[in-house]
Amino acid sequence: MQTSDFLTILGLAIPVWAIIPSKERRFILLFFSRFELGILIASLFLIHYLMSFDWLMANWFPCLSIFTIDKGLPSPTWAYILSLTIIFYPIIKVSFGYFSPSRLKNTILLYETYLKENEIDLLVNYISKYHIDDIKKYLQGISHLPQKESIDIILRRRTDKDKAYEKLVKPQRILFASWVYRHIIQNENFIRKSANKYLELFATPFSGMETKESSNEDLVKLFIECLFENKNQLFIQELKIMNGTNSSVLEMNVNYDIPILFSLFAHTKAAADNYVWYPVGEGAVKSLKHDTEQKEFLIRKYDHDLESELWSQKIYIAIVYFNYMVRETIYRNSECHMWLFYFRHFTDLLIEIIPTPNDYDGDSEYPSFAHKMIYEQFSIMTDWLDLAKEQETDNRVIDTIRCLGWCVHSICQADNSKISVRFRRRLLDLLLSTYFEFSHYPDNIAATTARQWLERMFLNPKGVDFGTPIITTEYLFALQDAWDEFDKVPYQYYEDNGSIQHFVTTVLTPLGLNE
Repeated sequence: MQTSDFLTILGLAIPVWAIIPSKERRFILLFFSRFELGILIASLFLIHYLMSFDWLMANWFPCLSIFTIDKGLPSPTWAYILSLTIIFYPIIKVSFGYFSPSRLKNTILLYETYLKENEIDLLVNYISKYHIDDIKKYLQGISHLPQKESIDIILRRRTDKDKAYEKLVKPQRILFASWVYRHIIQNENFIRKSANKYLELFATPFSGMETKESSNEDLVKLFIECLFENKNQLFIQELKIMNGTNSSVLEMNVNYDIPILFSLFAHTKAAADNYVWYPVGEGAVKSLKHDTEQKEFLIRKYDHDLESELWSQKIYIAIVYFNYMVRETIYRNSECHMWLFYFRHFTDLLIEIIPTPNDYDGDSEYPSFAHKMIYEQFSIMTDWLDLAKEQETDNRVIDTIRCLGWCVHSICQADNSKISVRFRRRLLDLLLSTYFEFSHYPDNIAATTARQWLERMFLNPKGVDFGTPIITTEYLFALQDAWDEFDKVPYQYYEDNGSIQHFVTTVLTPLGLNE
């Protein structure tokens, strides 16, 4: 064999990772156990031995001839074959294989090092490629583990849940996923640095949280907080896709790309345990109190041409978010109201920031953007009642009317310079229209429940079903005004079903109001 051929073989035998940058080389080494690395290193010595085999046999060790075969391959050829093997084996292992089981802790340590060194892009790339789908499978498995009895927890007995968990993490990929989820995905520093840029990295595993057993309140709340506080455009784009639709998140996810909202709302039991309302609700309240720029926008006279700017205001983002979050609980028959009562706080704060005095047009549909936000909330809450009627469920009906009652009390007690008589009338007209429309559905549980509780609300708006009724002069004046202007014709004549007289008897007369 020529010297050039010898050098070529030596060049081929150089380990691939010797010319790879340090960070990537450390990652590649995770694919090999210590035994495999030992074999690869030993192979280098074997290659050099094979290259010098003929020289050693001719000059020093003739006895080596016992390892030769007359028509066998010469030793340089074997060296060449072995060189190719130790070159392509690592390439194939890294390209199509997975980490060595013995490298689990080393993998987490390396990822933590990347995080400390702020190598977020590199870290996210590795997690997305090797772990994220397995993390979703892991959380799906956690969602359906058997329940553990309290006595078993106290006595620390091995239960079916323990056995099921061991079976769940037995596959190597799921075991790695569980560690990456605990040590990296839940790391606060990692969330704050990556959530706003790599939304689907979190949305994918969140979609695997199918029950409260797999929920993770701190992780999900921090993720939502990062998106909301930064007014993340991908997050807002999904809300824009949903806004104005009557479909559930599950239905919309079939035809549209809404991974964030789907992962947060699709499984309402996990969503409730993850407190998905809290970061947005609290963030919106804080913005109404302290965001000067938002306040300046909200107190501006309403201009339809500026409606697109609403998507830059946290309060509007929050209202749309709450709308579809609560709607999903109606579709899914969820027990949790998702703290829709934040709407009453939003209403109070919006009224508070409306300036007095002002030069608003009292006859305007929306005197200011703050008024627009108040009307949006009333409209959304009545839409929830309509959706419950369509779904023939009383989910969210009572909670919604309790919230509406508080909001009605607030707008009635507000100064007329803040909430004009005409604007107040429009809001009450929404509720009266809903009440009488529902009278046409005597066999619908949502309609009958809503009418019953709306009557309670009209009789005691702030308390609805508790406490001593707080009936103020301002409220009585507003309800009488709304009733006088309400279109009663459809319910008095050819479509008369007795609803007008029932309302008079049940609500107006006890309040001392005129028919």
